[in-house]
Amino acid sequence: IADQKRSHQMLPSHFLTTQKTAPPPISAMSYVTMIGILLFLIYISVRYAQNPLYQKTFKYLQAFQLVILYSWYFGFHISFANNLPFYHCRLAMFAMLLLPDKCRSKQYFALLGVSGAIFAIGYPVFDPYDFPHLTSFSFLLGHYCLLVNSLVYLINHYDKQLLKKYEIVGYTFALDLFLVGVNAVTGGNYGLMTHPPLIKGDRIWVNYVLVSLVLATALLLFDEYFKRRWKKQSKLV
Repeated sequence: IADQKRSHQMLPSHFLTTQKTAPPPISAMSYVTMIGILLFLIYISVRYAQNPLYQKTFKYLQAFQLVILYSWYFGFHISFANNLPFYHCRLAMFAMLLLPDKCRSKQYFALLGVSGAIFAIGYPVFDPYDFPHLTSFSFLLGHYCLLVNSLVYLINHYDKQLLKKYEIVGYTFALDLFLVGVNAVTGGNYGLMTHPPLIKGDRIWVNYVLVSLVLATALLLFDEYFKRRWKKQSKLV
């Protein structure tokens, strides 16, 4: 009983610790569960995209997640190499909450949010803290909310005239070039440009080109899907 009480008392500090260890291991069951939640959210987002309560719920959850995460970052003086909002998905989270609808930038970040959330859950890269930790909680909740908010926005507001394909590619390479500069100044790994998953080596310009090509291709594929969906709905109307 004493050990249980001590463990319970240590949980809050463990959850908020700044002592780095290693990224938590992901069991096969945990991974299957994460993917299952991802697929379920895609299904219900398509079904309830026009539901105001559904929309507000995930926007509030996203805002809650960001407030808690950045309170920890700034409250514990986490290094600029980690606490700036310059990851692709983090930028998309803020864009979904703060940018006005029917905005070219918001549509771009919505496409980025869908693809980024799927990539992040499909190949999760957690921060190096023992589970459970605020960062792992934020990673999961943040990407699930981003997926929903981006999907709901694209279903309700996608406009094929807002973004040209060459603009999607241009924005992606420009954004990634900016992140390369941020990493050079802070020593961080924003946008996974310095140490991208599945790409060995630290050749920054090779990483930049490869990551940008993969990301731009994913955005173009999602854009084409929603463009065809938009055309189909236009014919029905």
